[in-house]
Amino acid sequence: MLLYPTADGGLVLTEPTSDAPVTSLVYGQHLLSYSVIDEYKLRFSEYVVKGFDHDSSVSTKGSAIDDEFTFFRPLHIVADKYGQGVGGCDRRAELERNRRKARAHRLELEVQGWQSPAGLWAINSQVRVVIPDERIDAVYLIGDRTFKLDAQGGSITMMQVMHREAFIGEKVPKTKAPAKAGKGKAKKAAKKGRKKTPKTVINPGE
Repeated sequence: MLLYPTADGGLVLTEPTSDAPVTSLVYGQHLLSYSVIDEYKLRFSEYVVKGFDHDSSVSTKGSAIDDEFTFFRPLHIVADKYGQGVGGCDRRAELERNRRKARAHRLELEVQGWQSPAGLWAINSQVRVVIPDERIDAVYLIGDRTFKLDAQGGSITMMQVMHREAFIGEKVPKTKAPAKAGKGKAKKAAKKGRKKTPKTVINPGE
């Protein structure tokens, strides 16, 4: 999930927004400068997740491929929880691939002013970035931003943007609660199966 501070000193922990982009930033029109960062060390050619499902007492395994890699560089992960159900390791492997792929590619942008058409540039809002020289035309999420003010450049906003998948977490499948009626039947069966012990009466006069 996305964690960031607020202006009054608090912290916000939330899911990445899926709202429409607040505006488009085109190099040569809105962007003063940009940097493209690709950290391939964060990515792997194959993601293999292994675990053990204690609910069904079986070993589990899942995998996902990053087809943009041309050499063998696998990552093996031992699942840190159990009871993920059918396909749990596959979902974890796909999540790991998508999240690492999104975090490895990010942009650092510099724009004039502190405000977008929707107000102050805000973390957890989306923008469309167009940089023809880099063949970039996609929607990115603002993960970090800094406001700057000086006598030469005036008001400037510096922001770091990534794809939304960089902050998406694992969806926990819903499990059905056990029926209460079953518990009542089990208690009745347990009582029925108990053997009654004969009572011994002691007469004080004997």
